[in-house]
Parts: sequence; structure tokens; C-alpha cells
Amino acid sequence: MGGRGHGAATLDRVRDRISRWRTERGGPGIALPDDIWSDAVEVARVHGVKAVAQALRVDRDRLAARLARSDGSVQVGNAPAAFVEVKASSLCTLKTVIRLEGGDGDRLELELGDSARLDIVALARVFWNRRG
Repeated sequence: MGGRGHGAATLDRVRDRISRWRTERGGPGIALPDDIWSDAVEVARVHGVKAVAQALRVDRDRLAARLARSDGSVQVGNAPAAFVEVKASSLCTLKTVIRLEGGDGDRLELELGDSARLDIVALARVFWNRRG
């Protein structure tokens, strides 16, 4: 990886490659070729995604995604972290709170979980049109 005739990728070499490439291609905003990204990934394995992204002036999320795709792990700082799959629903539950207040001062408050289905318009009509 990163060999492609450039030797082992180092932060300075990759920074120089990106600088030359951007100069030849018109600057930032144009997608870098895969071989440069591969070298950036190689360097990020050693120095961490955040530091390399800042030094190379590349998008940190893109670099992290490419690193994760390349070997299933992402390094933060100097410590490598193993890839862990976490179900999003286990991290937090989304709740929706609906508060209705009638002209007579009556209030209705519902707290719904993320999988609840409710016709809010119909609920509001029934609440506001009820007869005490």
C-alpha cells in the first residue's frame, strides 16, 4: 500500500504529493486520486486520523472512512481502536413529546418512543373539539 514507486508513505511525502497534485490540478476541492488517499490512510494508521487530516488538509471523516474500509479499524490519537459494531437503537432512544393546550386551560402531554405511530392532526382535533 502506498508503494506505487513513492517508497513508504510518510506524512511529509504525502503532504508534498498532495501539494504538487493540487498545484497541477487547480487546488483544493478536486477529488484526490485513490493512490494518494491510500498513502494518507497508511500515514493515518501511524499518526491518527485527526492529526493526519489536519496536516494534509483533507476531510477527517473521509480519511476515517477510508481507513475503516481498508482494515476495519480507526486509530484515534496514538492508540488504535478495534472496530466495534453498535446498533444505533441501543445507544439512545428517541422520544417525541407532544403538548396540547385547550382554550379552557386543559393540557395533554404525550411522550412517544421512536417507533410510535400517531396521527397528530386527528389527536389535536379530538382534543380541541371535545366537550367537557
